[in-house]
Amino acid sequence: MNAPEERDEWLMAQVAEGKRDKLEPLLRRHATPLLTFIHRMVGDRHRAEEHFQEVFLAVWLKRSTYKFPRPFKPWLYAIALNKCRAAFRKKVAPTVALAEDESGATPVAPIHSPSDVAIATETAAIVSAAVTQLPPQQRAVVVLRIWEGLSYAEIAQIVGREEVTVRTNMHHGLAAMRRYLEPRLRA
Repeated sequence: MNAPEERDEWLMAQVAEGKRDKLEPLLRRHATPLLTFIHRMVGDRHRAEEHFQEVFLAVWLKRSTYKFPRPFKPWLYAIALNKCRAAFRKKVAPTVALAEDESGATPVAPIHSPSDVAIATETAAIVSAAVTQLPPQQRAVVVLRIWEGLSYAEIAQIVGREEVTVRTNMHHGLAAMRRYLEPRLRA
């Protein structure tokens, strides 16, 4: 991905000019992490898939608002986050486990003991429930930072806040998760 023609920003600039075929490489490149992000935000696989489709439709419809060389990933995730926020306004967020993979199974690290597998699965479900209990802004920051591995600066671009606000949301989100998890994970 060293050639300028392969960079996200160049591809999106081409999409902004109406070149529909340049959208496909962007979709393929960002499909899995974006769908995972949306799934963690809304807590339901089917709704996440619907929102994912709406996000890429919005990318196409809003293509003229993209200004090269603006970083593409924060722009894309901001659109996705806005779709999730709209969903939050319509409904109460469900408390569905978020640690499912595409097959619907909860992924667990290869552990030999069935009791270890059961404990890991239960722990993943409890952590997922903790994430769904967070207010939408804190949830977005926690998911983008922990699961997507984005920097605070990138998250600030996505959520449209100052970096210090993002760090505060992260702090409060983790503190709320800790309060939720401590009584549930005591051995």
